Amino acid sequence: MSRLQQASDRLKAALERLETVAESAIEAKSRNANADTAEVEHLRGQLSALREDYDRLSRTTQTVSSRLDGAVDQLKLVLDEEPATKQA
Repeated sequence: MSRLQQASDRLKAALERLETVAESAIEAKSRNANADTAEVEHLRGQLSALREDYDRLSRTTQTVSSRLDGAVDQLKLVLDEEPATKQA
């Protein structure tokens, strides 16, 4: 076998190894991209759920605040009426 043929065979083998490594790298990147996409979708779902919880808690807080304001106003009325009742 001539030196040229040996060099050609080594070059062919090197190219085949390079193609194998490149294909493996492409497949790995594709798997990572799919995993990243799935993770992003999962995080979007969590964010949506958290936003719904926040909205619900915000409404509840407003309701409680209004009720507390009403209770405080009622207590003020009762406390303002007590001295008048004691004087009579």
